Amino acid sequence: MRNAIVMFACLGLMVSAQVLWKVALTRIGVVDVMSSSLGERLLQLAGSWRILLGLAMFAVATVLWFDLLSRVELSLLYPFMSLSYVLAFFAGWWLLGESPQLSRLIGILVIIAGIALVARSGS
Repeated sequence: MRNAIVMFACLGLMVSAQVLWKVALTRIGVVDVMSSSLGERLLQLAGSWRILLGLAMFAVATVLWFDLLSRVELSLLYPFMSLSYVLAFFAGWWLLGESPQLSRLIGILVIIAGIALVARSGS
């Protein structure tokens, strides 16, 4: 139970950070790594509270991940991280107004089925 709580906290932080970053980038604009104005864009990102909060959330998620890695087999643990795709799909739909496409929904169902198989092997 403990590991499940830590894992879902880790997942929640990771997906929340991605949502914050997406909102920030929507406001700031495209980050083009091949652009001569990349430095200016990076300074804008560094001044965004959403970017900074997302980075802090990812740092905490990394510490939680280290906790999990120290306790659980990687081959069992890592597939559960694909739940981040599932959570991000719904966050994009519900929080960002993205259109859910049938092919993506089918992919999400396949991910969930895969996680169920892995969970059975771990018990």
